[in-house]
Amino acid sequence: MKSKLASFSTALITVLISALLFSCKNTDSPVGPVDEPDITNGRITVTNGTMALDARVKYYDDTTIPVDTTGLRKGQSQSRAAAVTLKLRAEVSPPVSGGTTLQATHVALDGNYAYVSYNVQGNTYLGGVDVFDISNKKKPKLISQAIFQTTDVSALYYSSVSGPDKLYLAEATSDTGFYYGGIPVTAVLEEITLNSNKLTLTSRRVAVPSYVATDVKVISGKVYVTSGSGGVGTGGLSILSQTTLLPIVSTDPFLDARAVDIYGSSIVAMQGTPARLRKYLVATNAFQSSYTVGGATIAESKSTLTVLFNRALVAVGDGGMKVVNLQTGALTDSVARASVSGLTPDKTVTNAVSVNNKLVFLANGEAGVYVVQSAVDLETTPTGATNLTLQGKMQFGSAQSANFVASKNSLLFIATGLGGLKIVEIL
Repeated sequence: MKSKLASFSTALITVLISALLFSCKNTDSPVGPVDEPDITNGRITVTNGTMALDARVKYYDDTTIPVDTTGLRKGQSQSRAAAVTLKLRAEVSPPVSGGTTLQATHVALDGNYAYVSYNVQGNTYLGGVDVFDISNKKKPKLISQAIFQTTDVSALYYSSVSGPDKLYLAEATSDTGFYYGGIPVTAVLEEITLNSNKLTLTSRRVAVPSYVATDVKVISGKVYVTSGSGGVGTGGLSILSQTTLLPIVSTDPFLDARAVDIYGSSIVAMQGTPARLRKYLVATNAFQSSYTVGGATIAESKSTLTVLFNRALVAVGDGGMKVVNLQTGALTDSVARASVSGLTPDKTVTNAVSVNNKLVFLANGEAGVYVVQSAVDLETTPTGATNLTLQGKMQFGSAQSANFVASKNSLLFIATGLGGLKIVEIL
């Protein structure tokens, strides 16, 4: 007859073995990270929860993006091998707030992180910001999101120079109480603090002239903001001190200010209708010269500017992309606006330009992204003829408009309106 003690011992051993196996199983296959709850102050809602953000990203293992090379040379009807291989690594659906889908407006790349801004077309003021960890190029990860009620975000820039890491946002807002020169305005600059590259609710806003801030850059303790004109006074370039109160220390008023960039000792701002470049000194903020570029005749349109050494590559909308010598003002090269059968000219304007060594990427609306090659490395070679040649083009589906491109190292970010964001590896 089996004793009660023996039965108890057998049972105890069984329990201990089961517990040990369960423990080992949990160690080898841990439960996924626990979602962080959203935080909000009413106007800004921040999501740092992994599961919620992962749902917006679709990954691709080895999907080559077709680069159409048909007919790129005179008399050529057959396609040829593309000069670059592009692999689609991720598609990111745009954020949605209250049933309204946002669209990407700008991308800033810095180190292992990418920052993306969003807004809504029309009279609705609603915006957003995404933060991506791009250290793994084959699987970039969305780690933080913020939705801004009553606020469009046109552009953004990352800065780690003064205190904690921060993003500077060029915005328009329906909130009242912002004045410039005693006049109520809707254009604002917002500074938002990052914590371990994730967004927080710590922010401050200041007014800048006119109705929408269009671009922003930061260097040497100064914040450079362009803002557009329309109904509430002339915009232009505003220079703010990167101190506690973000005071404006200098302004240069001009109409239809669209973009600003910095290289070395120079600041270059772009205005539209028609396109002109205005050059300033970083050290003194002093205006130096202005150059007529041409193009950008469609009012209130997106345009970007990339300055490398003494070259300015300017997306000028209906004028395509132009390269300007910033020492002489001479137009040294250009790429004409895309022309696509079945698309009206207003849908094939050049919205943005980005440089990756010898490659130049153009966001051409519904015509897609055009890939152009330079004869010299634009990021390392200050002189020499660029001799730009079109290498290919790519589209992303019906009515998906390439509104913005940003490229650095071997990654390319493409904002395609309501089609969301494409993250591409350049091989």
